[in-house]
Amino acid sequence: MTERKGDPDKRLAFVLLRYFKYWDQADLAREARISPGQISLYDQGHRTVPDDVLERAAKAAGFPVFLLPFLLEAIRAFRLLAEGTWKIGRVLGGGLATDLLDLGHSIAEVVTLPAPPSEGSEGGPRSPDEEREAARRLWDRIRSRPPGHREALVEEDEDYRTWALCERVAAESLEAAGADPQEALQLAELAVHIAEHCPGSDPWRWRLQGYAGIHHANALQACGDLPAARAAMARAEALWEAGASDGLNEMPVLGRPLRLKPDCEGQAAV
Repeated sequence: MTERKGDPDKRLAFVLLRYFKYWDQADLAREARISPGQISLYDQGHRTVPDDVLERAAKAAGFPVFLLPFLLEAIRAFRLLAEGTWKIGRVLGGGLATDLLDLGHSIAEVVTLPAPPSEGSEGGPRSPDEEREAARRLWDRIRSRPPGHREALVEEDEDYRTWALCERVAAESLEAAGADPQEALQLAELAVHIAEHCPGSDPWRWRLQGYAGIHHANALQACGDLPAARAAMARAEALWEAGASDGLNEMPVLGRPLRLKPDCEGQAAV
């Protein structure tokens, strides 16, 4: 019998992603651009599935790449239980079970709630008010998630890459600055992350990045890091002005961002 050398957790994940789509090896080879011969070796455990190959299979199957580590952990727990090498008490009482349950709740909240419509009420592009209402619903879906989960959603799902969600998160950061500066900073960083991933022309994105960046500077100041706040403000102002110089006909009207007072040692001023 040929010795199995591949990572068993990655092998099972690789096979699971294929069967999730009811694909045979040829289907996966075509959709993920992986050699059929390599797929056979991975399936049989003769070679370890490389990380980049597993990610390509996940993307082809429509599985979020940022959830792969959790999938591998779940498979490992299942395999050890099936082999009798991990007592059920350890699994149910351990941190892994708690993490997986939390992840399950997170996925359920994000997946089961209805997504905001991609078009306006008349079937055309959404108005700014409709965009802001959609952003409110999106924020309600992810506000309780850990920062890493929220950033990963922005990277994986284009629904979260909108100017209106950036504006919403920036406003949440400003509101949190007085009571919880660290939360304000995390929210401001998320707003910057959204702005950096929004589609559109360069001037559009510069303007939005400047808007988010000014709120980031405010959060840094609320945390007491004045040198970093001044540097962030300088970058944000430059981006804001660079965007303004090109007209930005496609840019919705954003409220004029807050301004830091040069001699301010406390809160920012509007």
